[in-house]
Amino acid sequence: MHLGARTRPRAPGGCEHGDLAGIIGGMTPEQVPFLRCPRCNGSLSYIGTMWNGRLHAGNLHCGSCARPWPVEQGMPHLLEATAVYGFEAFVRVVYELFAPFHDLGVRYGLPLAMLATEEEVRENYMPRLEVEAIAQGRVDAGPARILDVGIGGGGNLPHLAHHAPAGVDVEIWGVDFSTQMLRQCRRRLATWDGPPVYLLLGDAHALPFADASFDRVLHVGGIATYRDPARALAEMARVARPGTPIVVVDEHLDPAAGWYQWWMFHWITLLDGVARVPVEHVPRGATDVRVTQVSSFYYCLSFRSPAIR
Repeated sequence: MHLGARTRPRAPGGCEHGDLAGIIGGMTPEQVPFLRCPRCNGSLSYIGTMWNGRLHAGNLHCGSCARPWPVEQGMPHLLEATAVYGFEAFVRVVYELFAPFHDLGVRYGLPLAMLATEEEVRENYMPRLEVEAIAQGRVDAGPARILDVGIGGGGNLPHLAHHAPAGVDVEIWGVDFSTQMLRQCRRRLATWDGPPVYLLLGDAHALPFADASFDRVLHVGGIATYRDPARALAEMARVARPGTPIVVVDEHLDPAAGWYQWWMFHWITLLDGVARVPVEHVPRGATDVRVTQVSSFYYCLSFRSPAIR
């Protein structure tokens, strides 16, 4: 890996959150080998400035197709913007516009609609990720890695940290296609005292990571709007180690829900298209496939990534 970087001893001008922009969610050179070009899956090398030992501003260059991918204020931009089209592009614009209000809606508005708190729903699906057992069976001496696909404002972070076993070196990686939602996540991390978190802009259909990089993979609240759910699930399985638990949570109305929840669900999911469990898109060879209803509004689809690639 060629770094070709120079160190800046003090905060660069124009950074959000003062001197935190290059630190919060930023990556060190040690994380670069896990990244891949979303266009050709080639290895990347960083050429640019460093700040406090982290990537700050420059480019991640693909060794295969020579495509440069920008790093801005410590954030790798590994998203092929033209690949996001149609309804999904509209959803991305919505998230960009309403990002500052998203977490407020989830915390205060959604519970009034589904008659359950945000914490209750998250704790209902978190056991399927088996974070407590993340160190079992690992032969890699490095840290255990959790990937949150569509991390948004980082609502799962406290729960992932809570379930992480004591004494185990854990990293949390988050990818999202919305720059503004990632900005909200950075704000959450400004007071974070949990495991290291690394953020990047990317596409769930072309996850910018090497094969078999993660010990757990989680996705919450977006696959119903994806342009190709089968491809997104295949990508989650690709970047997961063989046998890794993969958990996908999204909207699905509980058949036992009452009339009030039925009405609220259909109003909330008006823009989501068909809200159903994409179990038919689970990658071939996956095992332990389960579907449970974790609240009146959300299903949990879990499976283990295929052992044979």
